[in-house]
This record gives sequence, C-alpha cells and structure tokens, in this order.
Amino acid sequence: MEVCINNYPVDFELEGEKKISDIVDSVAQWARDRELVFTEVHVDDERFFIDDLPDLALEGVSMINCIVRSRADVVFTTIDEGMRYCDRVSSFISASRERPDDRGNIDDLSAGIDWIIEVLFAVFSLLAIDSGSFKVKDRLVADYLGELAAFRDGLKKAALGGDGAGYLQSGEKLFGDLKDMFRYLLMSDEMKRLIVQSIDSPDAIIQSLKTLKDDLPGALENIEKTAIAFQTGKDNEGSNGMDRFIDFVYRFTRTCYQSVPVFSIDPGALSLSGVTLEQKNGMLHDLLNETIIILENNDIISLSDILEYEILPAMGDLGGYLDLLIEAITTGGGE
Repeated sequence: MEVCINNYPVDFELEGEKKISDIVDSVAQWARDRELVFTEVHVDDERFFIDDLPDLALEGVSMINCIVRSRADVVFTTIDEGMRYCDRVSSFISASRERPDDRGNIDDLSAGIDWIIEVLFAVFSLLAIDSGSFKVKDRLVADYLGELAAFRDGLKKAALGGDGAGYLQSGEKLFGDLKDMFRYLLMSDEMKRLIVQSIDSPDAIIQSLKTLKDDLPGALENIEKTAIAFQTGKDNEGSNGMDRFIDFVYRFTRTCYQSVPVFSIDPGALSLSGVTLEQKNGMLHDLLNETIIILENNDIISLSDILEYEILPAMGDLGGYLDLLIEAITTGGGE
C-alpha cells in the first residue's frame, strides 16, 4: 500500500495500523506540527472529507492520498467561495423580481446563509480576528453577522407568509456589503501575516514566480478591461474583474513575502529603475488600501480612475521584479 501527501509518495512504514483512520491520525499530527490544514483523504478512487471518513480497514486498499493545505490557502479559497456565493445571491435577488413564486430557491438561500455564517466564523478564527472588535466600513463585523442572521430569520417568516420574494429585495445591499467584507479580509494586515506564516516549499515558490510572470500580461489586460467596465456602467463585469485582480495581487504578495525567509532574499537589495522591490510592494500596498476605501465609499468613478491611471502603471513593470527574484534565487544571490 502507498501513502501520499498531495499526490507525492512519502516514506510511511506500517507499524500495526489496521484502519485508514490510524494513518490519517498520524498525518493529521504531522500537519498540525507544520501549521497545515488536513482537508481530505483519497482512498483509491474514493474521496472523503476528514470529518466524514468512514471506519475502513486497510485490507485491500492500494493507495491513501492525504490532501493538506496551508492555512493561508484555506482562507483564500474560503473567501473566494464566499464572494462567489454573494454574487450568486445578488443575481438570484435580481431574478426574483421576475419569479416571485420561487419558494424552493428561497428555502435553499436560508440554508446558504447558515453556511456563509459558518464560513465567516472559520475565516475569523484562522485570521485570529475578533468579530466583536474588527471593523469594515466603520461597522463591527459582528453587526454584519447579526444583520445576516436577522435577514435569514425574516426571510423564513416571509416565505411562510407567501412574500419571500418581496422580502428578498431588502437583502440586496446586505450581500453587496458582505462581498466587500470578504474583499477587505483578503487584503487585510491579518491576511498578510498569515501569508508569511504559511510557507510553501522552495520549488513551489519558484514555480509560483514563473506562473506569475506568465500570467502578468493577462492580469494587466484584466485591469484595463475592469476600468472600462466601470466607466461604461457594466458594474457586474467590473466586479468580476476586481476579483481576478485581487487574486493576482494575492498570489504576487504571497510569493514575494515567502521568498524572503525561504531564500534569504533582501527585497531592499533588488532594484529596478531606482525603485526597490520593497518600495514597489509598499506602493502596491498603499494603492490597495486606497482601493479599499474607494470600494467602501462605492465611488465608481474614482475606482475606474485608480485602476487605469495608478494601479495599471504601477503593475506594468512587475515582470522585471519577478525576473530579479527568479535570478536572485536561481543564482544564489539571496544567500
């Protein structure tokens, strides 16, 4: 029998283990020691989440593949799923004006709200955020959670009374605010600290740098199209473009931060046209903070301007910085 972690075989000698759970327990302890999250296990061709793993014997099993992820990756994926869910709810609310009797989907939405509350609490826990003191748009996140729970309860009552679709309209702004909250969490200092703590393997970091270099032209094109979308009143298209923009910046920031401790890279020593990588990251950080404020104020004109006239030029030379990082790592310049 072969034991793998993230599809890579590991040296695992059986010492009396008789059940799959025995191996899973050992890998789970290994993951905890490394600040990793053990998410699922693949037993031959079957996939199980850790919490739902059946009590199976090892006899007849040919391979166990344990999937572990960094806490930062878990948070990022969770936030991304939450943002996409908010988009689906917003689309459903808009469509409900045309389908006022869509009771089945309203029931599903009530269940979905329970899920998104659980998601937010999980994200707060992984980011070590106190929902009773952390603010977004000058409101405590605990207040958003309370409003979300109240909307869920009100929706259930309204649906029973035959006016679920009508009540839905009152939640349109709420889910827009929730998506903004997810965006804010993604670009928060708490997320940056978690990125630094969740170190990838050296080969994964090098591959990430190369992938970023390949993806940069598409990322720049996306920013340009996003600015145009907001300028022409295509807010939904612009919102989707913002999601892709945040995804790229997240990957760039994560990889740059991780390169420092793993390869002993000094970002202040890598310079392009008189601007160091450290200064470039600081500029991007300031622009992101300014973008957050603009998003909070729902200032579409300023948002399109900062994308076109500040963020796009600031990111135009990132390829050069990626080349400097790759060269420093591969030539030992960071040692």
